Amino acid sequence: MRTAGMSHDEIAVEFARRYQLRPRAAYRVAHGWTQTQAANHINAHAARIGLDPRDAAPMTGPRLSELENWPLPNNRRRPTPQILALLAEVYGTGIHNLIDLDDRENLAPADNLLISKTPRTLRVSLEELPKPRDASQAEIAGKGIRTPALAMTATTATATGSFGGGFDRQAEMFDVGLRLRYFAGPSTQTPFLDYLDVFVEDCVASYEARGPALLLPLVVRQRKVVQTLVEGWQLPRDRVRLLRAAGRLSGLAGYMAVNLGDFPLARAHCVEAFTLAVAVEDRDLAAWVRGTESLCAYYAGDHRLALERAREGQTHAAGGPQAIRLAVNGEARALGQLGDRDGVREAVGRAFELAERAELPEGMSPCISFGAYSLARVAANAATAHVGTGDTALVQSYAQTASGMPGADRSRWSDVLITLDVATALTAGADPDPEHSAALGVKALTRAGAAPIESIRQRGQELARRTAPWRALPAVAELAEVSQALPQSAPR
Repeated sequence: MRTAGMSHDEIAVEFARRYQLRPRAAYRVAHGWTQTQAANHINAHAARIGLDPRDAAPMTGPRLSELENWPLPNNRRRPTPQILALLAEVYGTGIHNLIDLDDRENLAPADNLLISKTPRTLRVSLEELPKPRDASQAEIAGKGIRTPALAMTATTATATGSFGGGFDRQAEMFDVGLRLRYFAGPSTQTPFLDYLDVFVEDCVASYEARGPALLLPLVVRQRKVVQTLVEGWQLPRDRVRLLRAAGRLSGLAGYMAVNLGDFPLARAHCVEAFTLAVAVEDRDLAAWVRGTESLCAYYAGDHRLALERAREGQTHAAGGPQAIRLAVNGEARALGQLGDRDGVREAVGRAFELAERAELPEGMSPCISFGAYSLARVAANAATAHVGTGDTALVQSYAQTASGMPGADRSRWSDVLITLDVATALTAGADPDPEHSAALGVKALTRAGAAPIESIRQRGQELARRTAPWRALPAVAELAEVSQALPQSAPR
């Protein structure tokens, strides 16, 4: 029918005539969608225009079935004007085309009046309709419209205003993906899959500049968009790429949740990411996820679990690029907190040996990268590991190596963390220097800003605890003040 030049409106009328379909069902079928597929389109549109900022995805196939068949005796969910306006936008038609005589005879008088005042020749937008007075009138529009809780910290609208001129690259990239999603049919998904690769790479590259508070909501929304395809059918080669992209998005969400201090959420995303990595037999991704789970356990204070996850990840890494991260970021740091000095030195040495055989990026590689660690990042993590065993000289040596690498100074977070490590190391040993340590800590935390990531927050507070015995010193008192101003971590 489309090939013959018929519009969706004309096709819906024809389907309603031929097959005795109700109007809302006829328009869905005219688009070639099942009820579940249509529900996914409706949820995606509601999220895109800001009706569902919490990504609650309230529309389901069964709920849509009730809306399509109302007012049959067993279907109590009536279509409100707000829901009809949302359906009209998704189906590309006018609100009057989605109701028939049965609807008009059973709609509430106020709803009939409101619909009758809507021009028949124009598509109504949701903004033109009054807000529902209570939840029973809202159904979709009344759920998920509240501002999200601080645990997720930011909506797309917040992110949009973060760059000069009100333009946000990641938000725009997300919108591009939503538009491409509509063209991603069973055999035409390559452009959308290519886009997903670019989206992931851009999140990795801009992560430190943007931070988890702004990027996590976008990544989570993108993952939900991808899920609508995951639940459909693809060619085998596209299926593998799609599942791998879904796994990487879940992994990014897990890592960002760690940096926000929300460890339960991080674990949930990591379980999903690891399951997808195993499904597509992506050993590197599986190893990366185990490394992120180790990171989560480390900052949650479970150092034995952090060590266990890092060693398990080594079996998947099989000596590949991820083995570097697992050795120095996972094993060595956990062993340092467990007081195993020999174990720390062995794991750090193994990381540098693996790095010598690998092709590494320059400068300070992104902490969230799916690729290999750079030498600067290996050295920075080695310094952190030796803080745990109190080897001040080694901490200073590795910190100097990390900071001295070309391009390492472009990472603000790494610079802050390295400074905090050196400051903490100066509180240990037979000849501590608490004044210099506290001064370095104040400088680092000031540079970190008002909402530092979890690793900076924890290390800053640990430094304050270690210098507390010298609280009479002005620098130590100032550090205590600065550390007390740090935000609390998310509920665990």
